[in-house]
Amino acid sequence: MRQVHETLFRAVCLCAAAMMLVLSLLCSIRLAAVNDRAAKLEKENEALEREIAVMTARAESRLSLEALERYAVEELGLQRCTPGQIVVIDTPVG
Repeated sequence: MRQVHETLFRAVCLCAAAMMLVLSLLCSIRLAAVNDRAAKLEKENEALEREIAVMTARAESRLSLEALERYAVEELGLQRCTPGQIVVIDTPVG
């Protein structure tokens, strides 16, 4: 009877160890998938941050040019040149 109990105890322990091993492997696989997703999201975030920086710079430069043009027209009374008013001077180098 004692030998049956020992054999049963070993079988239960072996099954428990096998279940823990399987659960550990499943968790490792899931963790790897989460890490891959996190890396992909980080790359996407970096790309979006670069795009935001470019768009912000464009918007700021555009606003500056619009403000400058408005000041030149409204405050200084300047007007845009017509093609006939533009003169190109070509000078030799040196």
